[in-house]
Amino acid sequence: MTIKCSSLEETIQFGEKLGKRLHPGDVIALRGHLGIGKTQLVHGIARTYLDADVHVCSPSFTIINRYEANGKAVHHLDLYRLSTLEELESTGYWDAVEDPDALVLIEWLEQVGRAEPLDFVTIDIRFECEEDLSASPRLFELQGSGELFERLKDLF
Repeated sequence: MTIKCSSLEETIQFGEKLGKRLHPGDVIALRGHLGIGKTQLVHGIARTYLDADVHVCSPSFTIINRYEANGKAVHHLDLYRLSTLEELESTGYWDAVEDPDALVLIEWLEQVGRAEPLDFVTIDIRFECEEDLSASPRLFELQGSGELFERLKDLF
């Protein structure tokens, strides 16, 4: 189960399709190389989920960005600069991940061991052609199980 996006705009559009299927309390981890399009996918998801054209930027230094509109919220997390649970504790990570009233999107979850939420799915993003990364389409694959996986799997 894989979907291919050949441009930045296709990645955002795919995120918009995902955003239509998501609910408060859903948690999605986004895994892939630097610059592969994780934040652009978040942009599409947030735009549709919040039904607003919100400004989405990578939370690389803030760790957590919160986007709100129309009575809904998205927590966008980036754990790239972290490596231990001790570093994670001071960021508000657990409060954000366990917020039943917000959609949670986590970049670089794999950076911090034992930081996985109880229930989540992963969208793995990779280049179709490793030889020419600048022109290579991105492949998106859904991994996981449970109700959220079942709700999203036919989009992949």
